[in-house]
Amino acid sequence: MSISAVILEPQNDFEKSFFVPVATESFFKDCWTPAVEVLDLKWIDLFSTGVDVEGEDVPMIIEELLLVKEWAVKNLNDEQRDKIVERIEGLREKLPLAFQRQDVIVFIG
Repeated sequence: MSISAVILEPQNDFEKSFFVPVATESFFKDCWTPAVEVLDLKWIDLFSTGVDVEGEDVPMIIEELLLVKEWAVKNLNDEQRDKIVERIEGLREKLPLAFQRQDVIVFIG
C-alpha cells in the first residue's frame, strides 16, 4: 500500500486526475515517522491512517512538510533524503492547486 493525496468527490477532469504520491507505507514508517515523532507533528502524523484536508489546513501542512524536509536533510542517507524531499516538494507545489472550489476535500492517506 502507499500514501497519496486525492480529491474526494471530484467534479471535473482536473480533480479526477489529481494524484500526489507521498510514500509507500514502509518508507513512511521508516523515514517520515521518526521525523513526525521527534518534531511532534500533528498533520503529517495523520497521513499514515488517512486524513481529510480542507483549504484552510494547507498552510499548517506545508509548515510541517518544511520541518520534515529540514529534519530529513540532517538525518537521512542521500537516497532516502532525495526521495522524501522530492515528495515534499510535490506536495508543496500541488496541494494548494487542489482547492479551486470552496468545498474541495483532499484525502491524504
